[in-house]
Amino acid sequence: MFELLNFQFIQNALIATLLISICGGIIGSLIVSNKLVFLGGGVAHSAFGGVGIALYFGFSTMLGAAITSIIMSLILLYFVISKKQNIDSFIAAAWAFGMALGVILIDITPGYGSDMTSYLFGSILAISAKDIFIILIYDILLLIFISLYYREILSISYDEVFCKLKKININIFLFFIFIFISLGIVMSMNMAGLILVLAILSIPAYVASMFVNSLRKMMIFSCVLSFVFICIGFFVSYKYNLSIGACVVMSAVCGMIISSLIKFILKR
Repeated sequence: MFELLNFQFIQNALIATLLISICGGIIGSLIVSNKLVFLGGGVAHSAFGGVGIALYFGFSTMLGAAITSIIMSLILLYFVISKKQNIDSFIAAAWAFGMALGVILIDITPGYGSDMTSYLFGSILAISAKDIFIILIYDILLLIFISLYYREILSISYDEVFCKLKKININIFLFFIFIFISLGIVMSMNMAGLILVLAILSIPAYVASMFVNSLRKMMIFSCVLSFVFICIGFFVSYKYNLSIGACVVMSAVCGMIISSLIKFILKR
């Protein structure tokens, strides 16, 4: 199995795995701590419409997905800030519309109809050096943002009243948090695809939340778990010739089940 490391595309995939683990661990922690999992699903599935638009008009699918997910996240941010009661209905509608638009545009784009699986379930082995560079820049910006404004992010995630007393501009920080979440979802789509990306983001963060009591530790532990789950899924996929994205999610789910049992035993 180790002879695979001699291939350039395997090396690219492992580097991307490390970078996506950093992205997924931090973004997943923000999603779980702010109870935005369903909202993240709406952004992820609406991004598929951007993939269809990009393929139809002939430009980068990552750019198309990023633009669409940012627009959708800002619309959802408006619903969150204004505390609209029907936000769940809107997310569901955006979820369905994005998928439908993407499927239709891919269907009418010559040569891409049969390649839909790679966008739905991931194709990290096809990741390029350019994609790795983009993810690296994103991770650096994300780490800088978290390092500079960790206290504000922590306050927004757990104590909105404290933010108001300290006169923290919640809307500005939510704006940047939502932007980073939407772009993080797009970056992670290279690993697990559209259908499975939410599990990659939420499961490691959920497992981490069982055993740590701070957001910082949750982010670090979640990054480590993401890397472990992805590596396990990667090698299981190679051994049994299965889809990488599905294997990664299955390893994450197994990890969640084992962690839940351990947590139950410790409580007993």
